[in-house]
Amino acid sequence: MKKRMAVFLGVSLMALLIPAGLRAQAGATGAITGTVSDQKGGAISGATIVVTNVATGHKEREVVSTGAGTFNFPSLPPSHYSLEITATGFSKFLMDNILVQVTETASVNAILSVGQVTETVTVHDVSPPVELTSAATGETISAETAGTLPLSTRNFLTLLTLSAGANTELFDSAALGRGQVTINVNGQRPTNNNFQLEGVNANDVNLPVLDNVPLPNPDTIEEFKTQTSLYDASSGRNGGGNVQVNLKSGTAHYHLNPAHLQP
Repeated sequence: MKKRMAVFLGVSLMALLIPAGLRAQAGATGAITGTVSDQKGGAISGATIVVTNVATGHKEREVVSTGAGTFNFPSLPPSHYSLEITATGFSKFLMDNILVQVTETASVNAILSVGQVTETVTVHDVSPPVELTSAATGETISAETAGTLPLSTRNFLTLLTLSAGANTELFDSAALGRGQVTINVNGQRPTNNNFQLEGVNANDVNLPVLDNVPLPNPDTIEEFKTQTSLYDASSGRNGGGNVQVNLKSGTAHYHLNPAHLQP
């Protein structure tokens, strides 16, 4: 018994000592990766990159570019982010409105101009993220989509069929507020799916189905995604669909519902 406890403690300590950049990315998060170069394409090492959550105004992390000019921000909560890059002999580079989605990695290529650090080059029009680091297939459904599309039973899981290869029957309205789902992904049984809420296992105790877990109100959902194939071991459990659901979090601004202001 003591030997088993010693082995367990040793493994736990090793897990804590592993650098964050080398750990498997949690399913409830995304990432930003990219390169820093000059106008001639040469890599810039030692540049300071700061990533900030636009919604909260909180500085999430700060890293320094490698000798090859690369940088990586793993395990970021899904949101919009801004990058501020500074390097000696170059103007400050600012890119805002970078969208990070669940299980996906946004790629950024920053080109710095020669100048003073007091000068700032700002990039506002950021193209939609293209997943370049993973072959996983799936569709991310945003809060706007979940809130505007009709849901006969207020069960957001009916929108999972928007992903290619997924299909289901119309849910029974008598099951309002429950997670009774029969979703087939690529022809596999519903019991081959995997459901995670905020990165936490939300499957039924006996089978990997979302039958008895209370479903969140669709208005509280930030985004969710169904990975239908080729996902990595950090997300997969079985061979079917891998469903990741993220809830909304607070921001740095007050939001009032106009309906509540009516007399």
